[in-house]
Amino acid sequence: MNKNLLFPLLKNELAEQLRSGKLIVLVFVFLFFGLVSPVTAMFMPDIISSISKSQNISIVVPEPTWLDAVTQYVKNLSQMISFVLIIVYMGIIAREKENGILVFLLVKPVKRSSYIFSKYISVTIAAVLGMSASFAACSFYTYLFFDGFLLTNFVYLNLLIFLNIISTLFMVVFFSSLFKSQILAGVMSFVAYLVFSIGSQLKELSEFLPSGLLIQGNNAVLGAKVSITPVIATIVLCMLCVVISQILFRKWEA
Repeated sequence: MNKNLLFPLLKNELAEQLRSGKLIVLVFVFLFFGLVSPVTAMFMPDIISSISKSQNISIVVPEPTWLDAVTQYVKNLSQMISFVLIIVYMGIIAREKENGILVFLLVKPVKRSSYIFSKYISVTIAAVLGMSASFAACSFYTYLFFDGFLLTNFVYLNLLIFLNIISTLFMVVFFSSLFKSQILAGVMSFVAYLVFSIGSQLKELSEFLPSGLLIQGNNAVLGAKVSITPVIATIVLCMLCVVISQILFRKWEA
């Protein structure tokens, strides 16, 4: 890998994401879900109470706690954000195959490994920016609205969510490197996401899937023991995505 070419490629990719508005939109989506999670947890009982009174129905809603805000946060980031990531980045490589830009790049002295690495690093940077915004918003308003908020436990949870999001992004880049159609890359990424999500319902499999990180995240929030197995399994999956996409991309012909 030519490091001298990697950084210009990475700089160009990040600049393109800024020009297209993808990076800005992504950060704001993360920020929105980080903000709306504690707000929803705080005011949902009042909303339900108001609706029940208008319908002459008696519904007893328990007093919300910071755990309700965190639960909502995990759901938003593990479900809605995953769909957004797939839509935003499914064409990160496939689109450049479609419009011919990739052929032009490879004619120049650009190593394919540098090109692939720049894509993986760029989505990692996007995830860091997004998670930072989401974490800051959720932790601030959860602390503001609720008593007993454990920031340390919440930090552990966010690290596990971050790794889960990275696994989704790496799968998207992987499939985008495999196919010329960004729609096909998006469909395959979505299928992989569904398979992992369904697999997490099986206790024997959840330990070895990225979705198992969310289970361990809940343990971290409650101060319970956290298994390292999903962390190792997810890192291995991400490494496989990078290595296999490198190998297959070298064989790709325009």
